[in-house]
Amino acid sequence: MTGRAKKLIDELIKKKANGNRALERDVRIKLILKGIMPDEITDYTQDSDEMIKNIFLVAKQFNVELTN
Repeated sequence: MTGRAKKLIDELIKKKANGNRALERDVRIKLILKGIMPDEITDYTQDSDEMIKNIFLVAKQFNVELTN
């Protein structure tokens, strides 16, 4: 499957940051620390179960519920 990780990352950043650039950066840094490079993931990047799991883990830590 491709594209799911990108959609989840975009949703996570949008919900958590709510337009605040500083919070967007914080979310991106948290993802990088979990081994997910948000700027390198595109709609065509192959999704892995571990990547999806880590995105949901970061969302949970930020108290953000993802719908995708």
